[in-house]
Amino acid sequence: MAQIKISNDILELQENEKTYFETDKDSGQTSISANGTNFAANDYVVLGKLGTEKSEIVRLSAATSTTLTSTSATVFAHNRGDVISFTPYNQIVLERSTDAGSSYTPLTAVDIQADNHDTIIQRPTDAATDYYRVRFYNSYSSLYSDYSDVIIGSGYADNSVFSIKKRALVSMGEKVGDLITNEFLNDSLWEARREFHGLLQRWSFRTKFNQIIANVLPGAWAVDAPTDLEDRNTNKNILELRLGRQNWPLEYQDNARFRQNYLNVAHSRLDDPITTGSTTIVLTDSGDFDESGNIVIAGIDSSQTRDTVAYTANDEITNTLSGVTGIAVSKPASTEVWQNATFGTPRAYNINAAKIYFDVPFADDIAGENVYMDYYSGLPDYDSDADILDEPNVDMFVSSKISKIKYLKSNGSLDTENDADYKEWKRRGQSLVDAEILGQNIYMYPG
Repeated sequence: MAQIKISNDILELQENEKTYFETDKDSGQTSISANGTNFAANDYVVLGKLGTEKSEIVRLSAATSTTLTSTSATVFAHNRGDVISFTPYNQIVLERSTDAGSSYTPLTAVDIQADNHDTIIQRPTDAATDYYRVRFYNSYSSLYSDYSDVIIGSGYADNSVFSIKKRALVSMGEKVGDLITNEFLNDSLWEARREFHGLLQRWSFRTKFNQIIANVLPGAWAVDAPTDLEDRNTNKNILELRLGRQNWPLEYQDNARFRQNYLNVAHSRLDDPITTGSTTIVLTDSGDFDESGNIVIAGIDSSQTRDTVAYTANDEITNTLSGVTGIAVSKPASTEVWQNATFGTPRAYNINAAKIYFDVPFADDIAGENVYMDYYSGLPDYDSDADILDEPNVDMFVSSKISKIKYLKSNGSLDTENDADYKEWKRRGQSLVDAEILGQNIYMYPG
């Protein structure tokens, strides 16, 4: 049996249009005295504060500066001053998978239970191995929200974002509400994770080995650094960079040393596409190229080779090479162009602005080979309660969150340095620092 809880607080109505009841209203009403200037017919609105007793969702048939009119009678009585908030959705559609997430079947849409922080769906005959995902739904306009993350019927993992937040709230007997919002819980968890990550930054559990970060293109000289590399502007988090079958570590060279590899070499890119019939080539900058001669144009995939193309004139004002002959393959704009370059197998690299540069442009005979990297990854992002944290001891974040909640409830007057939960959070983090190893073995052999 599965009991599915979907958090209504994710709707985050705080930023939506609002108005307020101007008079007390009994149940069974379709006319509400309220300023409806910012509302329109067929809008859904929450009457009362979402997640509190007697809150409900209705659809409007009309809205004026003095009155909101709903398409159905209210179920509950409401008091003067109660909030009325716009909501883009009024229902939830649960989808179920019995094949480990390969395919999903939508189930019947259910109304959002506005008088609760969660909408609860009972699935008494489902298996614990079933998978689920949900979307919010507007039953009038047929508008859907994005899908949630997938969750298995057995529930959230202990090291998931949801479980960490829940354990902190249960420990304090608290619930998500006006003060302790989901936004606060998520932000404070991120703050704690950033603080912990910053204690070392090079954590062994975030080491990645033998990652293929690119494939060699003939005539190219740079590849993108991995998006999760801790620092994409320096080599300090790169353990090793290797190329294809040779598999020897490439040497890192600083900027001053690296520039020497390209002395007397002209480099640019195609500013416009070229075809086999082109007689002119426009570069992004032709200022460093000879007045006439040959250029080498890189391949755009691993099946191609470099093109050597002749030209007879160079207009450095328009960056145009003319009298062009020898274009073997059409090439798109931004393709690399070289003159006086030596192509080969790199033995050194430099990294700058999220790009990894090699000491020679790639030769044709290594096209398609893999570029491997061992490196320390940065702090992983998350975007849902189902996401799994990668830290080896997530219990420390429960302690951190409890102290954050106490700090919030005390309006910042909590003595964090002497708070037991804050001290426990610090102790657990430091214990992981003390136990940390680089994740590398050093081998020594006698001569």
